[in-house]
Amino acid sequence: MRRCAAANLRLRSLQCRRLSSRSSTSPAVVFLVAGEASGDVIGGRLMRALRNEYGGAIHFEGVGGDSMRAEGLASSLFPMSELSVAGFAEVLPSLPRIAARLVQTQRAVRRAQPHVVVGIDSKGFNLRLLRSLAHRRAAAGRNGIPAAPVLVQYVGPSAWAFRDADARAARLRGGVDELLVLLPFEEALFRRAGVPATFVGHPALDDVAIGGEPPGTAAERAAEAAAFRREVGLSPCAQVLCLLPGSRAQEVRAMLPLLLRGAERLVERRRRGEALSSRWAGPIELVVPQDMSW
Repeated sequence: MRRCAAANLRLRSLQCRRLSSRSSTSPAVVFLVAGEASGDVIGGRLMRALRNEYGGAIHFEGVGGDSMRAEGLASSLFPMSELSVAGFAEVLPSLPRIAARLVQTQRAVRRAQPHVVVGIDSKGFNLRLLRSLAHRRAAAGRNGIPAAPVLVQYVGPSAWAFRDADARAARLRGGVDELLVLLPFEEALFRRAGVPATFVGHPALDDVAIGGEPPGTAAERAAEAAAFRREVGLSPCAQVLCLLPGSRAQEVRAMLPLLLRGAERLVERRRRGEALSSRWAGPIELVVPQDMSW
């Protein structure tokens, strides 16, 4: 929440540029687009922070999932899962549908007339959407129409992972009014490329303390762990191996079989009495959800 609040404050300062052209009695309108589960969680937390800041004077529209609907997104423009594609084999047959959803989203933004449009991760879709809105806004400005909305991308592309990082970062210039980045060194990279950027921290750190004590007291953490073990049928003292194959369907299909085979080998080695590390003691239990919808 601390990092969402930082993003909220930055969004608020950006909104002030546009609010003068709207009725002070009408709620602020924020249009958000998330394309996968992690973006939905980030979007829900951002919406909560904005509602805490503005109270009831804010209205949300856009594309999202359960987390965003729980925080006030009345309905998603279309199923968020339609944007959750990765890899050439999955993206290629989906291109016509994604192109149609892009046009649909552009039209929805024009109807909603929001103060702010926030693309949350899903850079392939959102950066195209924001750039198209920037071009339309520039054309409207030349015709004397007040410029709106503010265009924000929350989670930037991993330009830093490539040799031509500066050139990749510069591609966003002119396409967004603000880039909210999760890693501290990203801010300098994008600013150097002429892209307004603000480091807001990684949302995962709101739940898990890195290099320090986790949230809650030791007794609360123990009670929560015991409740989880009872819920999924784990014995109280078993070592637990957690597999994290990803959130996209193709990621899970590609990675989960490999992770399961690796986990089975670890379990078998432990049963034969082979030493894995000094921190592994006692039996290992592998839990695979039975209701996987991937």
